[in-house]
Order: sequence, then structure tokens, then C-alpha cells
Amino acid sequence: SSSSSSSGCARVLQAPLCLATSRRWMRVRAQPARGREKIYSIDNPVTAKNWPPVDQLGDPITPKRCRDIMHQLNVQEMDRMRKLRPFIMPKFDAGDLVEVRYEMSRSQQTFAVFQGFCTEVRNKYLNSGFVLKNTYDGVGVEQLIPRYSPRVLGVRVVHALPQRPLKLDPRPPTRNHRYMYQYYVRGKYGKGKRLLWRWPTPQRPGIMSLEPRIRRELGNIRRRYMMQRAEAKLPPYIFPGPYHITRRQTREIKAERYRRMLIYAWDERQQREAKKRRLAEKHAWGTYKIDKEPKSSALSDLPSYHPLAGNLPK
Repeated sequence: SSSSSSSGCARVLQAPLCLATSRRWMRVRAQPARGREKIYSIDNPVTAKNWPPVDQLGDPITPKRCRDIMHQLNVQEMDRMRKLRPFIMPKFDAGDLVEVRYEMSRSQQTFAVFQGFCTEVRNKYLNSGFVLKNTYDGVGVEQLIPRYSPRVLGVRVVHALPQRPLKLDPRPPTRNHRYMYQYYVRGKYGKGKRLLWRWPTPQRPGIMSLEPRIRRELGNIRRRYMMQRAEAKLPPYIFPGPYHITRRQTREIKAERYRRMLIYAWDERQQREAKKRRLAEKHAWGTYKIDKEPKSSALSDLPSYHPLAGNLPK
């Protein structure tokens, strides 16, 4: 009876204590779990949101950055190979006779010499090279020599072609449709607004140079007339301009140019046929011309008062 009475008292004492603790935990806010912050994986959205860290983040790997990195690596390797090269690479171009001495086996210390004409020069950074061509026993042999190869021991220019003179005046020689039709006129129509001439004026002006000059003169006249109207306090006059000058590519202009082209082509055809006719007459088989001496010579046509008129040499 004593034991039962003591357990009953304990239950009576624990009941208000459990109620008090439960009330206290109910008043505390729920704290979020931080266990996922220690799991570093891509599937974990908590850590993947702030990954990689900002202080460890560099430039993003873009295609342009990859190209820049490859360019820098190429330049560094080219500098390194240039410093390790045991000779000075000469300057040569296609057509030069070049002799190359290259290593065949480093362990056996053997090398070979190849001499040939340079047919191609390839400038591709570290992959630069040049092609040499020669014939041995009637068989054509070509070798692609890498420019930055450590096996190349020496390059020598045996014979170089003469340098071309610089083109001092790069302008086209003429704009005349008659003599330069295939270069300046053919294929220039119906392609939209494009730059017909690379340089503003040719060396010898032809047919095409007349139209811009007329248009400039017309613009000056129109500008002067507008200024006079403004001085006279008249309303501005909208000058439509001649139809064939303000609008360059109209049907009339195209038809006129096409007519000129046909005329010029017909003229050239006639000239070619006449030239062929003359050549055929000149080279006709079985036809000969005997050059007879002239009936009158310089001595026989002397005037009467000339000292040699009476006594000509025999």
C-alpha cells in the first residue's frame, strides 16, 4: 500500500511538469534543418545555388576565351621554337629555289638535304610551313616542311625571284566600256547598291566619269537657285531633276548602255574579222608578190638645176 501510494504521488507531480515543458516548446519557433548544407553535390539545391564560390570564380569558358587561350599558347610555342632554332629563317616566297637541311634520326645522327622550288607558303601560326617541289629521275616529289619543327637544321635560299615593282597607282587604268567591258561593266547591274569602283577616280577618265560630273554640276546649280529663292523670301522650290540623272538605273539608261555595248561588240567583231582576213590574205598558199624595182628613182627625179642632173653616176 505504501509503494502504490508513492507511485501515485509521483504521477501527480510529473503531470504539471510535462504540461509546462510542452507549453514552452510550443512557444519556440521551428528551426529549419541545416543538414543539407554539408552535402556538396549538384543534385542538392541548397549548395548548388551558391556554387562555385564568388571569390573562386574566374572568367567563364566561352568560345572566344577558348580561342584566345589557343592563340596565346600558339604564340608562346612559336616564340619558344624560334629561340631554339639553330639558324635564322630567311624570307622567301613562292617560286624561289630553297634548300632545306633536316634531321632524319637523332639517335643515329643522320640528316638529309632537300632542294626544290617553293610552290606554296602556309602561314597558320604553329602549323606554318612551305611546300618544296623537285623532280628526281623524272618523278615529281613534293615535301611539306614545317616552319617550327625542331628537326629542321637549316634553310637556305639558293635563288630568289626578282621582287615585283610596287603598284604605285592602284586605280583602274580606265572606265571606258569599249576597251574594259569585261572588267568594269559585265556583272555590275542588278546587284543592289554596291561599290562599283574601288577608288574615286581612274587614271584616264572614260564614259562613266561624265555622269557624276553632270550630277555634281546640277547639284551646284540647284543649291544656288535655292539660296536665291531664300534671299527673295520665296517658298522653297522642290526641284525634281532630270529623270535620267537623278535616277541612275532607269530603263532608258540600261537600254542606252546595252545599245552601246552591242555597238562596241559589233565594232570589235568587225575589227577581228578584218584582221583575220588580212592574215588569210598574207598567208595564202601559192600566192606570191614580186617586188619590182620602181620606174622612177630619187636620182632620175632630180630637178634640171641639180649639179648631178646631167652626169649621173653609172
